[in-house]
Amino acid sequence: MFHARRLVLAHFWVAFAAFAVALVLGEWQMVVRSPLLPWIGNPELYYRSVTGHGVVMAYVLPTLVAMGFGYAVGELALKQPLPGLKGAWAGFALVVVGTLMAGLTVAAGKASVLYTFYPPMIGSVFFYLGVVLVVVGSWIWVALMAWTAHRWKKDHPGQKLPLAMFGTAVGAYLWAWTSLGAALEILLLILPVSFGL
Repeated sequence: MFHARRLVLAHFWVAFAAFAVALVLGEWQMVVRSPLLPWIGNPELYYRSVTGHGVVMAYVLPTLVAMGFGYAVGELALKQPLPGLKGAWAGFALVVVGTLMAGLTVAAGKASVLYTFYPPMIGSVFFYLGVVLVVVGSWIWVALMAWTAHRWKKDHPGQKLPLAMFGTAVGAYLWAWTSLGAALEILLLILPVSFGL
């Protein structure tokens, strides 16, 4: 029985809905840069689309797909129910709320920063708080992948962790390590500046 089916599908549906929006924004960028419609010359709209497209393609899509895939592997490869299902839903909710916060801020023209965290380009506080929520939601996934692998090893002494779960756990640890730098930069450097400090 696949207990986490709804959780996994929710991650994939939101990821690919965001991807559909990113595809439209990518097409918009192509039209704006082409000579086909020269009357569309507003650089602000172009940079909003670049920011929205980049945030989805660099953060939202890969994060949600990795999380959903990890939850599926955690249950199917180990042949046991996923522990911490409520926590997984909480992490998903944080990612969705963060995505909406960042996306609406970009759509409002308050964060045309090209999906970067370069201090000279500062967007709205809500954009950065949204990105932080996405990262924190993904850290819940990292903790659940670590807990799932540890629990399986404890329940199956002497057996090797199935390769799919091993790879998923290693990927989660790598994500935690790489996202830590971005989160610290946002929390300690960029957010204070965007608050006007």
